[in-house]
Amino acid sequence: MDRKANRPLSRSSYSALGLWSLSLAYFTMGTASITVVGLINELAADLAVSKPAIAMLVTVFALTFALAAPLIQVAAGRLPSRTLLLGGLTVMALGCLLTALAPGYPEVAGARVVMALGAAAVGPVASAVGAGLVPPARQGHALAVVFGGMTLATVLGLPVTTWMGDLLGWRWVFAALAALTLLTALTIALLVSDRRAAPPVSLASFGHVFRHRAAAWAVAMALFHMAAQFSLYALIAPFLQERFGVAPAQLPLALLLGGLSSVAGNLLAGRFGDRLGAPLTLKLSVGGLACAFGSLIVLPAAPWLGIAGFAFWSLIGMTFYAPQQKRLIALAPELRNLLLAMNASALYLGMSLGSAAASQVWQHLGPWSPPAMSLVFLGLALAAFVLSRRAEAGTPATHPPARP
Repeated sequence: MDRKANRPLSRSSYSALGLWSLSLAYFTMGTASITVVGLINELAADLAVSKPAIAMLVTVFALTFALAAPLIQVAAGRLPSRTLLLGGLTVMALGCLLTALAPGYPEVAGARVVMALGAAAVGPVASAVGAGLVPPARQGHALAVVFGGMTLATVLGLPVTTWMGDLLGWRWVFAALAALTLLTALTIALLVSDRRAAPPVSLASFGHVFRHRAAAWAVAMALFHMAAQFSLYALIAPFLQERFGVAPAQLPLALLLGGLSSVAGNLLAGRFGDRLGAPLTLKLSVGGLACAFGSLIVLPAAPWLGIAGFAFWSLIGMTFYAPQQKRLIALAPELRNLLLAMNASALYLGMSLGSAAASQVWQHLGPWSPPAMSLVFLGLALAAFVLSRRAEAGTPATHPPARP
């Protein structure tokens, strides 16, 4: 008899399985949030509304998530993180099911609110639970594995749900997402045994975060960084076509290469964050991203150069998120759940801000302008990082934030 076959899983193997189950939670959340992008034609035709009205469903989700994520930590933050995570997945599954059964557009919009409320308890808490499964020296890798589910949602989740929508209809897509979300909850219940209570969070905790200048400026950095990304990503297809002459038939390849580069960048971020430390990794990430945006401004208008530049940007852009979460946890461990929730809110607000800025500069300045707008936001992100590091070191900032 093979003794290895009957040997119980080691602690490290069990933790690894737990991390991948948390990554599945991010994958489910990410796919549910962006699926309407691939189903826009079917939804608009079936619900008898315009395509911009369907696009607004993304905004409904993003704003609900941004507002709810920190408030959920106050309302339910005393629950064990695992319990809150499982509850969030259950609510998210309910939102997906309500979407599948919705008779009209108002009901679909309401179901998106329910889905976002569940997701607001999933993303930040999944990161916090994942960080607690490993020693501090491995937190960067753990956070990269967990957040990797979000990158896979764009690479795999969106095309698969779009294909399913064409084959079976959009209602079956959301029914399948409801089932996948419940399966994810069951997987986490079996593989993640951490039932420790989360640090208590109250309304006063918000004041503690804003008085913690290093943490407050770090959250601001997340907002500006995501705005920099979406100042270009929101219009990436027409940008590649009009700026570099990428043909419509080449766009799927460009987006696939960008998605695969994002996955690679996220995994590299975890390793660099553990080996070099989060602050240095963030510096390298911002510097590399500035080079990527700059290259998309000055490169000659050749399709293969545009695709290569987009892939490089996607690789570098994803090196930010895991070290950012690791640094927030290190800055204020007692407020980590709230900080991760506020960081997630900042990211979704940054998506909205960057998308709005992209449409304005494109309309008034033309297709070369989104990367320039991205550089402006990236400069603000760098300034926030410098202020955060000065506050962390105890050095008075040149332009201090609000009085503590």
